[in-house]
Amino acid sequence: MFPLVVFVIALAMYLPFNAYIPVTDPVEANYALTAKEMLTSGDWLSPQIYGQYWYDKPAMIYWLLAGSYKLFGVGEFAARFPAALFSAASVSFICWFGRRLFDNWLAGLLAALVLATSLEYWVLARMIITDAVLFFFASVAMGTYYLGLEGQGKGWYATGYFFAGLAVLTKGPVGIVLPAMSVLVYIVLTRRWELFSRLFILPGLAIFLLIAAPWYVAMVKAHGQEFVDTFLGLHNYLRATVSEHPKDNVIYYYLVLFPVSLLPWAGVFFRSLAGKKPPHFAFLAVWMGVTIIFYTLIATKYPTYVFPALFPAALLTGYRLEQMLSVRRRQWLWLSLPALLLLLVIGAGLTYLPGSDWMGVYIACAITAVAILWLQLRGDAVWMPWVTGAAMAVISVLLIYQGLIPLAETRSAKTIVGAIPARGAVVAAYGAYPTSAVFYSGYPISRLVQDNTESAAGDVWAGKYTMPTETVATFAARTAQKPETYILVNQGTALPLSDLQAVAEFGKFSLYKR
Repeated sequence: MFPLVVFVIALAMYLPFNAYIPVTDPVEANYALTAKEMLTSGDWLSPQIYGQYWYDKPAMIYWLLAGSYKLFGVGEFAARFPAALFSAASVSFICWFGRRLFDNWLAGLLAALVLATSLEYWVLARMIITDAVLFFFASVAMGTYYLGLEGQGKGWYATGYFFAGLAVLTKGPVGIVLPAMSVLVYIVLTRRWELFSRLFILPGLAIFLLIAAPWYVAMVKAHGQEFVDTFLGLHNYLRATVSEHPKDNVIYYYLVLFPVSLLPWAGVFFRSLAGKKPPHFAFLAVWMGVTIIFYTLIATKYPTYVFPALFPAALLTGYRLEQMLSVRRRQWLWLSLPALLLLLVIGAGLTYLPGSDWMGVYIACAITAVAILWLQLRGDAVWMPWVTGAAMAVISVLLIYQGLIPLAETRSAKTIVGAIPARGAVVAAYGAYPTSAVFYSGYPISRLVQDNTESAAGDVWAGKYTMPTETVATFAARTAQKPETYILVNQGTALPLSDLQAVAEFGKFSLYKR
C-alpha cells in the first residue's frame, strides 16, 4: 500500500506545469523531434530525425515519447510525461525495496523521501532525456538481482535480467555492462565465492536476449554496418575513449557533482558512510562506487552519467535517517547545515535566472530555514526529515514555475517561430542549430554554412549531426523569388546575407526575413 501512495504523491510532484515548459535546445529537442517523426512516419523500428536515420540511442525512449504523443497529443506535457512517470515509479520502487532490504518500512519510506527530493532527481524528472527511464530499469535490475543473490528465489534473477534487457533498449550496452561489473566486484570484494555457482547466467541471458536482442537484430538487418559503426562506434566507443567536452574530463568531476546532486541530503549521506554500517552496506557501496568509478574513467563526462548511483546512495541515506531519529540533536547538523546551505544558494542564485517574480520562492525558502533552525534548536528529530523533504517538494515546484519555465523559454525557439507563417515559408538557420524550431514549426530547416567544406562540428563528433546543410550562396539563389523566407540567427552572429530585415528577437535567436 505504501509504495502505491508514494507513487501517486511523487507523480503529483513531477507533473505540475510540464505543459508550460518549452522543449529546449539542443538535447531535449533531439528526443522530442525524433519521437514526433517516428509517430508521423509510422516507422517504429528505425529512429529518424530531419528525415534521416538517427542512431544516437536505442528505440525505447522514442517508443515511450511517441506513445505519450498518441495518448496526449504532440506537445510539452506529452514529451515530459515519460520522465515524470518513471521517476515516480523509481521512488515507489525504492520505498518497496528499502522495506524488503532493511526489513524496516520507515527506512524504505525515508529512502523514497531522499530520492524524490534530491536536487538532481527532481530536475531530471522533468527533462526529455533517457535518464529517468534508464534509472528505473537499471535500479530494478540491480535490486531484484541482488534479492536473487541473497537466496530469495530464482524469480528475482529472471526479473533482474528482464529489466537489464529493457535498460539496454534504453541506453545501450551500459545497461548490462554496469550491473555485471557491480555484481562481479561485489563477489570479489566480499569473497563470497559461492555466489559464482548461482548467478543464473544461462537462463538469465536467454531472458535478457529475448528482451534486448530483437530490436538490435532488426536494426542490423535493416541498416547493416552503418548502424553498427554509428551506434556502437560513434555513440558508445568514441564517447568512452575521446572526450566530447575536454574541459570537463577531470578526475574530480563526479566527486564534486555527485554530492551536489544529493542536496539537501548530502551531509546525512556522508554520515552513512561512517560508523556502524547498515545491512547490505557492501552491496550498496559497490553498486554506487562502481558506477562513479566507471564513468570517471570514461573520457566524455556528463552531469547525468552517474545519476543511477543516487539509488544506492538514497537507500544508505534513508537508513541512516531512520537510525538518527533517536539520537541527540547534534547529529542532525548533518542534515540542517546542508539544507540551509542549499536554501541560501537558491536564494542567491535566483538573481541569475531570467524570471522576475521570486517572492513565492523567497517566502518558501525563508519559512523552511526558520522551521529547520527551530527543529534543530529544539531537537525535534522526528519532524526534521519530513519538514525538509516536504519543503523541498514545494520549493521545487515553485522553482519549476517561476524559474525553469522562463529559463527554458530562452533556450527554445518556440516563441520566435511564432512569427513565422504556419505554411508556405522557407526557413533556415545560421549559427547554432535550433532543433526545437523544427519541432514546433514543422518546417524542414537547413543549416547554412559558408561553403561545403565547413563541417557540422569540425572534429570527430561531426557524425552526430544530421541536420540538412546548405551553403549561403545556394540558399540565396534558391529563395531569390520566395517572398516568405526566414533565417534564424544566433544573437551576436554576423548575418550571412545583406538583404535581411529583422522580424523578431527572443532568447538566443534573432529572426530575419528576406
